Amino acid sequence: MQPLRQAIFGTSGRRWATLLIANLAFFGAALGIHRYIDESIRSPGLSFALVALWVALGLLCGLASVIALGDYLFYRGFTEHILRDEMAELDARISGEATATEVDEDEEALALSGRGSGVRFWLYFMVFSMGLLGVTNAISGGFIQRYSHPGVAVIHMRAPDPAVRRAGMNMLADRPEFVVTPALEKVVIAALNDADEGVAARAAHVAGMHRLAAAIEPLAEMARTREALTFTALIALGLYGHHQEADDIQRRAGDAARTLVDDPVVRKEPEALALMLGLLRVPAIERLREIQTTAADAENVRLAAVWALGQLRDPRLFSAIAAALEDPALVVRCAAVNALELMVVFESSVPLRATWERTRDPNLMCPERNLPVQEGGPIMPIVRQRNFLFGVVRALATTDDPELLTWLVKHQDDTEDYRTRTLMRTLWEDLKQKDADGRLNHLRRHLLQKAALQGAPDGGSAPAASDAGVGDAGSAPSPDGGAPGSGR
Repeated sequence: MQPLRQAIFGTSGRRWATLLIANLAFFGAALGIHRYIDESIRSPGLSFALVALWVALGLLCGLASVIALGDYLFYRGFTEHILRDEMAELDARISGEATATEVDEDEEALALSGRGSGVRFWLYFMVFSMGLLGVTNAISGGFIQRYSHPGVAVIHMRAPDPAVRRAGMNMLADRPEFVVTPALEKVVIAALNDADEGVAARAAHVAGMHRLAAAIEPLAEMARTREALTFTALIALGLYGHHQEADDIQRRAGDAARTLVDDPVVRKEPEALALMLGLLRVPAIERLREIQTTAADAENVRLAAVWALGQLRDPRLFSAIAAALEDPALVVRCAAVNALELMVVFESSVPLRATWERTRDPNLMCPERNLPVQEGGPIMPIVRQRNFLFGVVRALATTDDPELLTWLVKHQDDTEDYRTRTLMRTLWEDLKQKDADGRLNHLRRHLLQKAALQGAPDGGSAPAASDAGVGDAGSAPSPDGGAPGSGR
């Protein structure tokens, strides 16, 4: 080892050459390792070994740099002290070639000049090593962060074993916060055509969850051509629309969805088709109405169709959704109530009140139903678990129907649910204030005109209202004398 150390650090020129060569070699090797791992490597185990090699090279380069600069970092003669051949000095002592006085003076000088240099040496070693590793990591665009996730998953996806590839996709699905890179996008899109259906299904889920723009057309093609994966592909395509506001990616996904509406393979999965159309808010009304009316024996399909129609929030769909209030399945009726709440249609008051009056169980609860996404996907409720009558009152609150002033009082004892009764009282007080301000007069006139067209010129079920005054408030109790929720 002594001849090697002398050859590397023996003179000042050699030390500078070693410093330069070591750093150039380390930077070249580091960038090569990073690129190979990012783009080509197929073995997760080999990638771990290469990362360890990169760290080891960084430590070795840091050590060489500290030794080469020792005379400047510590004291003059530091490098010579490092290069001392202690065994040769010991042999000289034994043979008597070096006098005790000379040895003592040399050791005393080194001890005085190098006092405390041991701690500083290791400190500089750590600083140089971590600095070199950090600089190469930064030059590679944050390699270690990218490698930890999703880099390891991408490497799994290059493996020939389908089980390893599925494990890689599971890593991507379990970490929704990772940043999408071109390499990652390329791997996911390639996985959509994987021969293993499990890998392709997970790839579709990852593509939809992370809204990969380049995967829109491959997902649509998967829905058309791989019948076993049609349901998965449609749900994944629908996930492009789970953002609150539409953007260019969602519009592109919607355009792709329109091409699937009449596809015979896609129509074999009516539930997934309806959910996709609802998520993307594609107004394929005829297809959704067909799904709703022809799925007599499929509760989930009718639920998906009603929910999708509600997501369009189009008042022209009122009659289709109101008809679902009489569906034999409770969950479909709950979805219809939620849809009417979103639509904000005055005419929905009548069927909603009729639904309340038909309901015999005041404690009826809507069952929770979520979007059927794969494990690791977002929880997106289609129907929330809550009291059915509470949902009806929420929907009624969007109608501003003047008749609710008397109807709410009449039916306040139909339920003992605290939230429902509180909401009924709040709604009654709000309507009472609007009535006092004259903001319900136009609705009263609308009711009068409707009654007149039906052959009831005297007003029928609607109380009279002047153009500027308040309607007949005597039919409604005062807030202190029997408003909904004020007491039994």
